Amino acid sequence: MSGRGEKAKREKGEAGFDVFARYYDLDYQGVDEDVGFYLGFAQRCGSPILEPACGTGRVLVPLGQAGFEVTGLDVSPVMLDMAGRKLGRTLKKRVRLVEADMREFDLSERFRMAFLASDSFMHADDLEDQARTLRSVHRHLMEGGLLLVDLANPQVPSWLDQGDELRLHWLREDPRTGRSVSKLVACQMDWARQLQEVTFFYDEQGEDGTLRRTVAPFRLRYLFRYEMELLLQMTGYALEGVYGSYDLAPFNAESERMIFVAERRA
Repeated sequence: MSGRGEKAKREKGEAGFDVFARYYDLDYQGVDEDVGFYLGFAQRCGSPILEPACGTGRVLVPLGQAGFEVTGLDVSPVMLDMAGRKLGRTLKKRVRLVEADMREFDLSERFRMAFLASDSFMHADDLEDQARTLRSVHRHLMEGGLLLVDLANPQVPSWLDQGDELRLHWLREDPRTGRSVSKLVACQMDWARQLQEVTFFYDEQGEDGTLRRTVAPFRLRYLFRYEMELLLQMTGYALEGVYGSYDLAPFNAESERMIFVAERRA
C-alpha cells in the first residue's frame, strides 16, 4: 500500500472510533466476565503489561487497580481521553496511555505480557495488517513473554445466522445524561473475504424530544482457528493453548469464544 493510501486508511479508522467513543462505555456496561482471565495471566507473568487497542480502559484500569504496571495504546485520542479520566493520582503512576496504531508502534520498552481483548484484533482487516500487528507486539515482548488474543468463534450459529437487516441491540439510560439511548446494528457479511461490514446506530433522545442519531461504520475480519495458529507461527510465536471460554475450557466448535495464548520465540 502507498504511503498516501496507508495514511488515508489510518485516518479513516481513527475517525471511526472517535465517532462512537462517547457510547463505548455504555455499550460495554456490565461487561467484565473476561477481567478475571486477564488478571490470572497477569499474576502469572507480572509487570509490565501491554494492551494494544485498549479503548476506554475497560480491562486496563482493573489491571492497574490490581497493582500491575500497564501500558495501553489506541488509535483514538477520544478513547484515550476517556480512559485517562478514569485514572486517579495513584493509577497514573502505574498506567500509561499512548496514542498509536496497533499495526505499527514503537514504545522503546519490552513487556512480560500483551493482550488483545474483545475482538480488537479483528480491526486489522486484511492479512498484511494482521501480520503487522502481531509482529509489532512481538517486538515489544520479552523473550518468553505471552500474547493473549480473544476472538469470536465464527462457526457458532450467532455468526452464521447474521443478516444485513437492522436489529435493535439494546435500549439503555445514559448515566451521564439520564437520557434514553438505543443501539441498532446492521451487519453485512462477505463470506468469501471473511469480512464483516458493521454499522452501529446510536439514537439518543434529546431534552426537547428530538432524536439525535450517531452512525459509526467499521470493518472486521474474522479468523478461523488454524488460520490464526498459522499467523502466530509465521510471526514468531509458539502456541501454548486455545481455549473456548474465560475459565480456560477446551475450545470446540460450539465455543462462543476462541482465545489464543502464545509465547514469544526469540
